[in-house]
Amino acid sequence: MSTSSNPPCRILIRSKAGVELYTVPERPGDATPPQLEDPFLVKGLTSLHQCAPDGSAAYIHITGKGITKYTLADQKQAFCLPNTVGVQMLHMSPSGTYLLTWQRFNAETCPLNLQCWNAADGKLLAGWALKNLRRDAWPNVQWTADERCAMAMTTANQVLVYSAASILEANGGEARYQDVLKVEGITILSLPQTKPLQNMALYYFTSFVPATKNKPGRASLHAYTPGKTNSGGGQYPALLLKSLFQAEEMKTLWNPTNDAALIVLQTAVDVSGQSYYGSSQLFLLNFANKEVVTVPLDQEGPVLDVGWMPNPSKPPHCFAVVAGRMPSMATLHNGLTGEPLFKFGHAHRNTVSWSPHGRFLCLAGFGNLAGGMGLWDRNKGKLISAGATNTAQLNANGNLKAETTTGYGWSPDSRLFAASTCTPRMNVENRVRIYTYAGEQLVDNLPWSKSQYEPDKLLEATFVPAPLTQYPDRPHTPPPDKVVINQHSSAPVFASSSGKYVPPSARNRVGGGTSLAERLRKEKEGTMQGAAKVTRMDAIKRATPTVVGLAPSTKSKSAQRREKAKIKKQSEEQAVAAIQSAVQADESQEQLDPEKLTRKLKKLLKQIDDLKAKDPSSLNDAQKKKIQSEDEILKQLKELGI
Repeated sequence: MSTSSNPPCRILIRSKAGVELYTVPERPGDATPPQLEDPFLVKGLTSLHQCAPDGSAAYIHITGKGITKYTLADQKQAFCLPNTVGVQMLHMSPSGTYLLTWQRFNAETCPLNLQCWNAADGKLLAGWALKNLRRDAWPNVQWTADERCAMAMTTANQVLVYSAASILEANGGEARYQDVLKVEGITILSLPQTKPLQNMALYYFTSFVPATKNKPGRASLHAYTPGKTNSGGGQYPALLLKSLFQAEEMKTLWNPTNDAALIVLQTAVDVSGQSYYGSSQLFLLNFANKEVVTVPLDQEGPVLDVGWMPNPSKPPHCFAVVAGRMPSMATLHNGLTGEPLFKFGHAHRNTVSWSPHGRFLCLAGFGNLAGGMGLWDRNKGKLISAGATNTAQLNANGNLKAETTTGYGWSPDSRLFAASTCTPRMNVENRVRIYTYAGEQLVDNLPWSKSQYEPDKLLEATFVPAPLTQYPDRPHTPPPDKVVINQHSSAPVFASSSGKYVPPSARNRVGGGTSLAERLRKEKEGTMQGAAKVTRMDAIKRATPTVVGLAPSTKSKSAQRREKAKIKKQSEEQAVAAIQSAVQADESQEQLDPEKLTRKLKKLLKQIDDLKAKDPSSLNDAQKKKIQSEDEILKQLKELGI
């Protein structure tokens, strides 16, 4: 049984058969926790679901019925929201007080198709007309982290600010806004969703205006203080601003204490021709220093994924980035300066997933990649996923392998990681795999069978959330005892205690093989880097990143000529130094073949004759030194006597 006194974690699995709730064990070998007689919350087809932030309830859209609330403690239906059969989008406010839904606009049956509900009792609070929905701008109404205010974009280049009281007083109609913030051309609005440790005196938000033919794209950070803004005034001021040519999309990632943010700016077309998927760049917005920092990345290519360490009570804050062409480079960065702290090394990865407590980090290659998955201990800077008991679960780099993964996430106690293969993205091998933080896979003690969801029945699998304070931040217990971490690589080396014979030539080596395929692989991946801390010299050697959407800068022809002349001069100086060294080193000359040395010296004399035929004013210092060495070369030839 689990040694933890905390309640076991639960997982919600939505399939074509319905929505089921299961309790999962903490480790392999633990007894399966007690389950309810019927795991089904809902039987039949569903289209989407979302859990309350505290894990007390689940809101499920049932086909033909609408949004229905179920309390998870007793698995009972609480209510069904009226006229929500056509809902296609669902969102909850940060603390779970409000529920936002969207369905297609219909002037007769659903004129206010964007609706806000009371999540506790299902009462309709307010509504807005939203004819066209952009998925990258969802949710169109966003609450501040303390839920005192809500903001919404309009097509009139404005951000409307609503108080919580005005939404409650709307009685199902359109709420009255308390402020209007003008942001010309805005297409994306983002507010932080995590509540900081200190009280909030003002509210930050970011806006994005895409590039046009005449103007670059603009990513801006703003601050709003209720009651201290000028409604209906000019352009709302920005605390920080970043302009980029051809920027078309923006994604904002807020740190857990709301005093810094990352923005990823993306363009669909990479004019340099290096990427079919466009180009992207990562910036850090430092609120305290009021500066925009370009996050230095070691490898050119797209920014594939970014994630802040999510625990606000565990400074210093940092974030992980996976970027570059495959095999990509994953790095850990300082949350205030953006400087890299640790390199996880090269691998085929595109996913960053932090455990809720911020101790464990999953770096993986999901989606269209092969499913390589490494689980790291941030505190120790070590790969711990080598704790897998079955070596067949590991790929060639020593990482876990979870093929065809389309969905993933951590349990609220940071001890388990779920990787699921869901339809319609994948219609074969639909399954839910559960791993421990140390890479061990739960197989025999899961309360469901793999065959339940094959071949194309699984729709979604998510852990039921819980408050961060409900579970303690625990280190790995016990640590892996059959794995030796290679300090020069991210891959583990299995010790001989595993019982498998390893030839002497392959011991203490990653991969262990000496086959032709292994040698070719190592030769191909000779430039790949393993895990390592970032030194000061690494920071000095980093190249300046290019601007999003622009081709790499090229030197002028005059600069290229100067560079070629400099290289030629350096090579000639090195040649003269070699000649003088050869002439002066008598002992070395005696060991050389006299005939070969004679031919070499005669060749140098011919070069000197060619230089003497040129205009003396056109010769550089190195060429003049070569001419001056003629007497020494003739003397050497005379001594050779050939």
